[in-house]
Amino acid sequence: MHVFLCFILALGINLPFRAMADDAPAPQTVDYSKADERFKSMDTDNKGFVSFEDFQKRYPNMQRPAFDAIDSNKDGQISLEEWRTFFQGHGMGAQMPPRGHGGEQGGTPLILPPSK
Repeated sequence: MHVFLCFILALGINLPFRAMADDAPAPQTVDYSKADERFKSMDTDNKGFVSFEDFQKRYPNMQRPAFDAIDSNKDGQISLEEWRTFFQGHGMGAQMPPRGHGGEQGGTPLILPPSK
């Protein structure tokens, strides 16, 4: 009887926690298709990374600080993983500003380097 009572108590204590776990939202998957498409448009020679020159060809108004902010490991290249991380953290598909907005000298940059 004692064992049965302990089992019932343990089950009763555990049930609310199970219900909370079942109500938790399912993790969302991220659709990287747009990010991958844009990455490929910069990596025209299929190196698997984007150089600053590649980046500037695709986004001519963007300056070096924008590139450096995306290049999280600071190896001078943007990998697909770094691009996806940037893409996910910046609006999941937000458009780059039109020519003449946000990257030119004296303007407000689209991306600020992280503060140290």
